[in-house]
Amino acid sequence: MRKRFPLKGVLIALLSSVLVFALAACAGNPGNPGAAGLPGNPGNPGAQGIQGPAGEPGLPGLSGHPGNPGAPGPPGPQGIAGLDGRDAVSPMARVTVSKDTIATAGDSFSVSGSGFQANEPVTLLIQVDEALQIILGGARGAQISANAAGAFMMSFDEIGGKSASLGRALGPRGLAANGMLGSRASTPVYIVDEAAEPAPAVDTSLAAGAAVVGDRISLWGAGFNSGEAVVMLAVGASGGSDRIVASAMANDSGAFSTDATNTLDAGTYTLQAIGSDGSTATAPLVILESK
Repeated sequence: MRKRFPLKGVLIALLSSVLVFALAACAGNPGNPGAAGLPGNPGNPGAQGIQGPAGEPGLPGLSGHPGNPGAPGPPGPQGIAGLDGRDAVSPMARVTVSKDTIATAGDSFSVSGSGFQANEPVTLLIQVDEALQIILGGARGAQISANAAGAFMMSFDEIGGKSASLGRALGPRGLAANGMLGSRASTPVYIVDEAAEPAPAVDTSLAAGAAVVGDRISLWGAGFNSGEAVVMLAVGASGGSDRIVASAMANDSGAFSTDATNTLDAGTYTLQAIGSDGSTATAPLVILESK
């Protein structure tokens, strides 16, 4: 069976063809391009990519400010009470001894103190241990009282006391000065069985002032041993023999000063000082006829 097209559709197709040919025949040259349009809106973000590798760690930051101190904690429980202490050494009192080493017998020495109460009775002793004390000189109590300035000095021929106690006292000990008003002081001392032979001083000196016949002679010495007895001689002053001029006792510093009657004729002499420990010194001695 033969298929037929509708007449209306055929007419429309013919007219469209004629219009296309007409438009093609009438078309001119292309015009200039128009101005660029406005940019479009940004697109939606893309999907997140894969995470990259971790970077190198950064440098450490600066320390922060310290925090505020915390509240104090509650006090702890009270501790057990300690043992009672001993009497403290008086902060003002001091005691010294003329020798660092003292023999148990036949060794003289002197003890000096200061900073005690005025007129305070003082007991001087060797502290052997907690149970044994040897009071110097064999006394039974205070041997001396401080003067109005709180000072004292006392000499002893030897330590004194019983031989059994002295035998226990050998070695380093404390020489204590106990005041009856509470002053306390002590100093170390070494106790030996026998006194060492004193060595002569090696740095002695002697001086004499020029004198006129019949006047007194002034004499000075230094560098001798403490407590050393010294005799002074004018060498060859009596027909070639030595003549005694004076004698003196060196103090704790090893020094002395004295004067003596001048029995020498005018002239220049060698003055020699000889100590009981063997110390010696010389000096010129000038005797004038007149001033």
